[in-house]
Amino acid sequence: MSSLTFLNTTPYIAQFVVNKGEQIVARLPGIAPGATLQVPSDDTYQVTATTILEGNTYTSAPATVSGAAGFVAQVLQNGQQGTYDFEMKLEASNAADQMVFQKTTIGPVTFAISKNGVLLQSVVVQNSFLVKTLQIGSTYSMYAVINGVTTSTAQTSNANATITAVVDNTDLEAGYFTLNAV
Repeated sequence: MSSLTFLNTTPYIAQFVVNKGEQIVARLPGIAPGATLQVPSDDTYQVTATTILEGNTYTSAPATVSGAAGFVAQVLQNGQQGTYDFEMKLEASNAADQMVFQKTTIGPVTFAISKNGVLLQSVVVQNSFLVKTLQIGSTYSMYAVINGVTTSTAQTSNANATITAVVDNTDLEAGYFTLNAV
């Protein structure tokens, strides 16, 4: 299994955020100076949808997906029980590099994307039949927040890369932090 390795060589705690296209694939807790953390780089996520109808909050069953997928949130009448059922249908994406979100409900729907029980990102669809997309490329881009300063973004296409946070000691950048992805 592939995994990204994060190494912090700075004297401060480093918090890394990793995107793959527009999708956030990891929000790491602070990594202590000198510490290393490995994160699986597989593309398996759980998605749920939530909406409010007549003052009640409805949440769909989770769907586990890998890669491109389409999601449609809808409210159905349950005549036998005199209630509403809220569901999220999983469909094929109309693009190989996108997650596509849409709804048929009156109120806004929030689609929550999680991995291993940790919320990574939410996509809110406000208007019925308005499609929202999330680009899911093959390149990882990441940045870190170190001592309250956000680094420049580093990129790699290597699902087994090591990303190292370092103190930049060059003449023009002394005291700043950078990321090296190899």
